[in-house]
Amino acid sequence: MNQLIPLTEYVTYMLFSYLVGYVVLQFVPASKKPIIIASKQSLLLSVLGIIILTFLPVLQVISFFATEGLLSFSAYAILTEFQVGIAWLYGSFFAVFLWMIIYVEGSKYLQALFLLLMIVSVGYASHASTLDLLPGLFSHSIHFLTITIWVGVLIHVGWLAHSIENWHSFLRWFTPLSIVLFFITTISGISLMLFVIEPRDYANAWVLPYGQMLLVKHISIIPVLAFAFINGFLSRKTKKDSEFDAKKWVQAETVILMIVFFITGVLGTLPPPHQVNATVIQEGGAVWVELLLGHEVVAPFTVQFSLGFQAILFLVIAIMFLSMIVISFYRRVSPWLALVFGVIFMIATYLGLMMSIVVG
Repeated sequence: MNQLIPLTEYVTYMLFSYLVGYVVLQFVPASKKPIIIASKQSLLLSVLGIIILTFLPVLQVISFFATEGLLSFSAYAILTEFQVGIAWLYGSFFAVFLWMIIYVEGSKYLQALFLLLMIVSVGYASHASTLDLLPGLFSHSIHFLTITIWVGVLIHVGWLAHSIENWHSFLRWFTPLSIVLFFITTISGISLMLFVIEPRDYANAWVLPYGQMLLVKHISIIPVLAFAFINGFLSRKTKKDSEFDAKKWVQAETVILMIVFFITGVLGTLPPPHQVNATVIQEGGAVWVELLLGHEVVAPFTVQFSLGFQAILFLVIAIMFLSMIVISFYRRVSPWLALVFGVIFMIATYLGLMMSIVVG
């Protein structure tokens, strides 16, 4: 079950993004977006998938607390007294209404309302919400909403559009929107991080699995920005270039965002280190970090930075591959090769940063 949860979290994020993108694009005039056809069946299955997949974390909690012969009692208690259970009940309740509205092709405003309520339910079940209800609920819900709008619109435009008709009309409104979404996502993401890690402990947390995944997530945002810069600004210069395939570049950007989503799914299943040294004493450091360092992490400790030759070499390689993403656009290289450059940038940056730390 523990190994399955990150995958279900990732798929849930993608299903939410698919639905959010569909609803958002209903509010956009046909002249300002490509021709997109999302089948009713896929939308209905997405809603059902969310109901099923969001129950698995609840089932995990139920199985953890269940004792022999008292499974039904534990299930009732989790669903009525724990935030994760209550959130699933409300979220499923709103999802049923959303399913019915989509089925009868009802009001887009009602679709938006019930989808928003489902997102708030996700925020209510978040770790931040359990620590501080209203600030945590607000931060997580806003963070989740903004990223699903960004990814959702790109999924529909990049993978479901029949052509790139009205492409530049689409960019004129989506580019400024994506900039706003990025800043809101960044602010809300920092707010969520502060619920679990003190700023002074950010680097110290790298010795733990949670801190490792947080670091990888932050690194992965950089190639996302590179692709967003290409799709939002540089692609406008290709208005008269019939050979430029804008859809392929958007698809590459969505794949990078899918990687970020998967990392986020894994991050949500790891215990957050409210006290880094205490967590190391209880659980020890991450195995792969100790392998990179060549010694065991023992508390109390402090992570310090010392740039050696290997660390500088990897960081220079990372910068080179990040530059190659943009160069790929000008050289008309396949966006899938640019995607590989983005992944190599992430790996090189990670190794460069990890080789620059000293734990002592």
